[in-house]
Amino acid sequence: MPTRQKLIKPFQLMLLLLLTAHPLTPFADSKGQPNLVIIYADDLGYGDLGCYGAQGYETPALDRMAQEGMRFTDFSASSSICTASRAGLMTGRFAQRWGQDGGVYWPHSKDGMPSDESTIAELLKTKDYQTALIGKWHLGHRPEFHPNAQGFDLYYGIPYSNDMWQDPGTPLAENVVFNEGMSRTNYLDAAGAKKKVYRDKAPLMLDAEVIEWPVDQSTLTKRYTEKAQTFIVENKDKPFFLYLAYAMPHTPLFASEAFAGKTERGLFGDVMEELDGSVGQILETLKKNGLDKNTLVIFASDNGPWLSKKEDAGNSGPLRDGKFSAYEGGCRVPCIAWQPGTVPPGTVCELQTSTLDLLPTFAAMADVDVPADRPLDGVDIQSILAGDFTQAPEREWFLYRGQAIRVGDWKYVKAKKGEQLFNLAEDIGERNNLAKQYPEKTDQLKKKLEAVKAGIRPE
Repeated sequence: MPTRQKLIKPFQLMLLLLLTAHPLTPFADSKGQPNLVIIYADDLGYGDLGCYGAQGYETPALDRMAQEGMRFTDFSASSSICTASRAGLMTGRFAQRWGQDGGVYWPHSKDGMPSDESTIAELLKTKDYQTALIGKWHLGHRPEFHPNAQGFDLYYGIPYSNDMWQDPGTPLAENVVFNEGMSRTNYLDAAGAKKKVYRDKAPLMLDAEVIEWPVDQSTLTKRYTEKAQTFIVENKDKPFFLYLAYAMPHTPLFASEAFAGKTERGLFGDVMEELDGSVGQILETLKKNGLDKNTLVIFASDNGPWLSKKEDAGNSGPLRDGKFSAYEGGCRVPCIAWQPGTVPPGTVCELQTSTLDLLPTFAAMADVDVPADRPLDGVDIQSILAGDFTQAPEREWFLYRGQAIRVGDWKYVKAKKGEQLFNLAEDIGERNNLAKQYPEKTDQLKKKLEAVKAGIRPE
């Protein structure tokens, strides 16, 4: 079975020749440290952007971002469920290394990502970066796990999913806003483990306090964007790291008045057009403040679409399955990289890359040492972002929720109905099970999966 050797298409080869003669600028310009921005959508599938084939609504800002930058076709989150995915993004490590990949944290959860895990924000703080998380955290909301304890100077957002409820142990701000006729008494009603009396009524936090409950989600995307713009402008003369983690299109879906009822696709399409417009506003803010050439922006999603939500869910395009799954539709997501003058415009990267790669890449760009006392699962992809596709990242394996493993283009899935083997270079949709045709390869990857799981299991 052939492996993926055609790493460079003719137009890409021409581009590389041009870059050799006229190299792009390095990631940091004369101002010094590069600014770094991650825009993370929630439950957005591989087929949910116009430049990835979406229909029924338009995403012109993200499509333009791809035209001005780089679009990835083989980019995966570290898990198909949000807590583990976000942990992998922040640490460059599979969450199985500290015992998490099977579920999520809830308002009644007392635990979170261990405080000794090193986040992107913590590493960048050693180089005096200003850091902000605006949006969803979902790695533990109690003080010792809170974003402010994990390297973020500013936190503004819902600490977990937008379909959850309140933890009455989280302090209320003195000037807290109550919506929907709620009161302090209602807020305390959830005292007691796992009480869900106010499901879909999540709190909005500013740093360690709740400032609004229930949060008005109809204006949430708009407010996140405005908060991000303010952070950018206030820190335009300093290096900054912005992690903008939108609540949408995770359900329940909400769109502001300017976008509601505008698309053929219904509420999901409205949500997507508002999200797209917000990304456009962020890029425009960077341009207006002269920051675009010194700011790398990465847009991606935490996992695939929540297909059981039907009309409120996105789609995986040509991929199989969605959120929670070990198939490609669960982990492979859209990704766009943008930095004018550094990321070559109009390029498409077909190499296997991952959210795990962002920590080592950002650390290298900011001249920060990565932790030497623990293994990282991500690799530095600076050369890829600069347009060099001649060498694939040195990745020995990629794990899918402990249920599947990928080595090169070969993927083994330990499915309920038996073993499955796919060659992703020829079968991106994982439709043709080659396990019986290649029993030795199947057994090889089965043993590899078992060994990897045993090797990353916490002691």
